[in-house]
Amino acid sequence: MKKIILYITVSIVHCTLFIVHCNAQPLDTLLQQALNENLELKIFEKEYLAALEKAPQVSQLPDLEAGIGVFPLPVETRLGAQILRVGATQMFPWKGTLDSKKDLELAKAKALYERIGASSLELSFQVKLAYFKLYEIQESQAIIQRNFAILEALEQLSLAKVESGKTSAADVLRVQLKLEELKQELKILETGKTKPMATINQLLNRPLNTSISINDNLDFAIIPFNKDTLAGNIQANHPMIRMFELQQEVSKQAISLNELSDKPSFGVGLDYIMVNQRNDAEPAHNGRDIIQLRGSMKIPLFKQKYEAKEREENLKIAALEDKKLDVVSRFTAAIEKAYADYETARLRMTLYEKQIGITQSAINILETNYSAKGNNFDELLRLEKELIDYDLKTLKAIVQSHLAQSSIERFIIQ
Repeated sequence: MKKIILYITVSIVHCTLFIVHCNAQPLDTLLQQALNENLELKIFEKEYLAALEKAPQVSQLPDLEAGIGVFPLPVETRLGAQILRVGATQMFPWKGTLDSKKDLELAKAKALYERIGASSLELSFQVKLAYFKLYEIQESQAIIQRNFAILEALEQLSLAKVESGKTSAADVLRVQLKLEELKQELKILETGKTKPMATINQLLNRPLNTSISINDNLDFAIIPFNKDTLAGNIQANHPMIRMFELQQEVSKQAISLNELSDKPSFGVGLDYIMVNQRNDAEPAHNGRDIIQLRGSMKIPLFKQKYEAKEREENLKIAALEDKKLDVVSRFTAAIEKAYADYETARLRMTLYEKQIGITQSAINILETNYSAKGNNFDELLRLEKELIDYDLKTLKAIVQSHLAQSSIERFIIQ
């Protein structure tokens, strides 16, 4: 019977682990889903595609103007009375104006495209932040549960000592007090999962209560980047820098278009006039209709608006140059902070590993001493609590190293 129960128990455990493994969502999978499903990115993509449709709208000739007129009081001519006029006019801008308008709209669209890249980097960073927070909570629960089992064993040991008269019931109560604290901490951690899970699900554009299971075992992160070259990488490759450069190109295109707008535009037209025949005479070509060819020119006489437009775009170019410098400065400062956080995590990791080894050795001695003599229980309980704290601090240092790495990846194109 015991073998059957053991077999069933093992089978249930295996099935549970299999389900967790199947439902587990690796970070790379979540990142890809976020890039595919995030609403903000979809909005930016549609705005970019919409901007591309502006180019064919502005690169065409102005619409043909057509008109019709009647003469309530006909104009009498030698060949008869004019009764109807039909005309059409086509304007032609200065050579190169249409191409310049097209180039301007395409430059605007390219700037919007780079906004997608910048948002993708930020989106990936936000997913990683929530993922590592969820991982820290999940692993913290595992650490507490492991130590919960240790304290339960210690509780059984103290009960045995009470029964043998080698210690008082106070030792049992102290252990039970710590066990209650750990139970409460587990509940708090479980509640804490809600926020990072909601963040990830919102970024992935799916129901906020969608379950997320992490089957990962993170080691201390290794940053593969050369710190000295990152500023140059940002300057050359970051989408936000390219976006500012393309916005500068938009202003340059606007200046070129402004110069062409300062030129005359021309128009050609054709009028057809219907003429009634005369009844009182028979001149040659009696009632012949009239065809009139026309030409026109639109001359921009007031130049102040064109001069103001050029000054405006030059100021925009200068402001965008300052924005580029500011972004590089802010990103570089953020990278410096990330490296500092990483080094801090590395030093703490080294310290905690030593502390865990020393604490575990002290616990082993105290456990042996308590089993034999039933004393130093308070010190044993204190060291067990410190061991939990060191395990949690080690976990936090590992997570901090990955957060530092993610903070650097946030600014570079790999």
